[in-house]
Amino acid sequence: MTRDIFQMIGSLDSDGVQRVVDRLEYRGRDEAFVTMREEYLSRLEIVPEARILDLGCGTGVVARALATRDTFHQPIVGVDFSEDLVAAATRFATEEGIDERVEFRVGDASALEDSDTTFDIVILHTVVSHVPDPVAVISEASRVVRPGGAVAIFDGDYASLSLATGEHEGDSEMVQAILSAVVANPYVMRQVPSILQEVGLDLEGFMANVLAEAGEVAFFLNLAESYVSMAIRAQLMPEDKAREWLNLYRRSVLSKSSFGSCNYYTYLTRRVG
Repeated sequence: MTRDIFQMIGSLDSDGVQRVVDRLEYRGRDEAFVTMREEYLSRLEIVPEARILDLGCGTGVVARALATRDTFHQPIVGVDFSEDLVAAATRFATEEGIDERVEFRVGDASALEDSDTTFDIVILHTVVSHVPDPVAVISEASRVVRPGGAVAIFDGDYASLSLATGEHEGDSEMVQAILSAVVANPYVMRQVPSILQEVGLDLEGFMANVLAEAGEVAFFLNLAESYVSMAIRAQLMPEDKAREWLNLYRRSVLSKSSFGSCNYYTYLTRRVG
């Protein structure tokens, strides 16, 4: 049973919310993750007057990264259904001195308040793997982008996630527990080509990346530290067994015998017409 942590964030206590915020911010600073993000943003060829929507913005990592550039004339809009994440995004933007260049608001990614063709570019950054209805969200992105405008979809192919200590059965069981707690749609990035045909978006570019670490593992250790506790809270694995695995993964990192990997894909699309 999948219990996506982002869909349930409203029911988390303050510690749980902070874990999610910290994980999103960690990813936003990770060198490999930043490289993937900047690679697909560069392919969008964003012009100064572009109206940009960061749909499912979380803590506003993408919107804030764009807002630091001096080449934009329009405020960048970020929408997320979580009041806690929108509050964090607003706070970080204020702390970074870019609050006048971004506009964060609470909203439903599958039913936006914006009119048709409002934006030139819509970005879905690690969103479709977590929403209840990916087709509805991508369709909504297609609706609010102008004809000829761009929609970029970047996310993990989380069915490919691997965390390895050498204990294969335990590793596989823990990965499945984490995915069941955190990711609603682990296969969705393999389904995007067919979804695009449904919603009127032309596929213009595709990018595939593997984020992998061996020996000295940081990105995937942070993932485990952030989400093993979520699997425990969701009762997807007994606490003693989950913590035993986490301690084993920590030891494998210290001994430089650990491994972690996940595929990430980007679809660069354009609205028909």
